[in-house]
Amino acid sequence: MTATKLETGDVVLIPYSARHDARTVEWLNSVELRETFGMTQTVSLESHRAWIAAAGNVIIWAISAGAAGHCGNVLLHCNGRHHSAYFQIYLGNTQARCKGIGRTALHMVLGHAFGPLRLHRVWLHTLPGNTAAERLYRSAGFVEEGKERDVLFRDGGYHSQYRWSLLVGEWRPGDEGGGQ
Repeated sequence: MTATKLETGDVVLIPYSARHDARTVEWLNSVELRETFGMTQTVSLESHRAWIAAAGNVIIWAISAGAAGHCGNVLLHCNGRHHSAYFQIYLGNTQARCKGIGRTALHMVLGHAFGPLRLHRVWLHTLPGNTAAERLYRSAGFVEEGKERDVLFRDGGYHSQYRWSLLVGEWRPGDEGGGQ
């Protein structure tokens, strides 16, 4: 699937390309992002390019914000049959955090998902303890659906995660406070 350029103020979502690979691979291999996403394998430029080539149902944007430039990525793993998408976002550049960039990117992608893409549902996961992500998603109207117990195996043990979703009827575009 192909991304469309989206803009709001200083935050621009640019269709992801190979020029974003080096920073992305660096971020994905950072201890913090590996723990946040539950990643267990090291990512190389080659494995990253192979993943992108095989990800035909994924829309990927590079997040660019003013002077920070490329500071993160946002993805929608789309399922056309069910009119839904799995959402992921990360700001790899730590200097870009806590400035509203993630919130703006989230709202732009949700507007695109529920608007032009005509999706019915957007869903995501968080790991226990990621309270910043939980606050962000809750403020956008996401509802915690439940806990997936012992779903991830890493570091010799099993870990749980939470599943969240937002339905098109719960989305309030332009309302930075989120849904219901």
